[in-house]
Amino acid sequence: MNTGRPTVMNLIGATLEGRYEILALIGEGGMGAVYRARQPNGPDVAIKVLHEELGDNAALRERFEREARALFGLEHPNLLHVVDFGIHEGRPYLAMELLDGRSLDAIVEDGALPPEQAYALARQVLRGLAFAHANGVVHRDLKAENVFVTQDAHGQPLAKLLDFGLVKFTDDERWGSSGNLTTQGAIFGTPAYMAPEQCAGAPVDTRGDVYSAGVILYELFTGLWPFMEETRVKMFQAHLSKPPPRLSDASADRTFRPELEAVVAKALAKSPSERFGDAQEMLAALEAVPQPVSSQGGTAGAMPARMTRPRTAALLAFFLAAAAIGAALAFSLLGGE
Repeated sequence: MNTGRPTVMNLIGATLEGRYEILALIGEGGMGAVYRARQPNGPDVAIKVLHEELGDNAALRERFEREARALFGLEHPNLLHVVDFGIHEGRPYLAMELLDGRSLDAIVEDGALPPEQAYALARQVLRGLAFAHANGVVHRDLKAENVFVTQDAHGQPLAKLLDFGLVKFTDDERWGSSGNLTTQGAIFGTPAYMAPEQCAGAPVDTRGDVYSAGVILYELFTGLWPFMEETRVKMFQAHLSKPPPRLSDASADRTFRPELEAVVAKALAKSPSERFGDAQEMLAALEAVPQPVSSQGGTAGAMPARMTRPRTAALLAFFLAAAAIGAALAFSLLGGE
């Protein structure tokens, strides 16, 4: 019976362009699939492809190709490394580094991180984002699910930004002029992380990414989103009108330094003009914070009590096609079923 769900391209056993021997399916989502592949002279890689039925969709194909352009053109330790991209039998593909670890979203589901670890990962997220901004790239779908935490050569946690499917290029000289991926008034992104202007369908620039980064920082230090709402409408209303809570208000056993509270508050300002201009400004402010916590009560290392996140069907249904591609990538890299 036809369920209407796209089928996975049967690539196992195939060799893409004489270079990538497809070994196994890692995972799939509604938009695409990721395979493990062997290179002739190098480590195994992850191969990401659109579902066969979706490859002829011009809008989805453009998003896929924009992600390829962005990641292939940006080389930074805190960004997913793309080895190659091309076309196989009319379908675009990405060859990416094969990561071992977990998404930041999955890690934070267990509760707020120890302050020092949260501080280290926050700096890494901002370093990757600052590099993108400095090179004329606005992410526009920054969220914990699009941050993957693996290990560096010394066994330390290493954060990498994923999913540039909604990327906006701001440097035509470097990236070339291209048509708009979205139109004025269109609402796109992930509700829990969207800047107020994004909720209203207004244009988004680097300051929109700064807002999303503020949500991630809040999440890292408290285990919660700033606004814990159960529907997308209430989430939009909160981003547009509710004052963001302080970090210390959401933590039962921690008091955060005023300097850190100020960084998060500025990132979460309602007006873009009141935020940091870009991730580099936000990173500089965060690195000027001497330490994140000024006092911590209770048992050392104890995690604060936290609410369950509202993973409602209404919220999840709002995720757009490009976000689904990113979720599929993160899901597959985790080896999920």
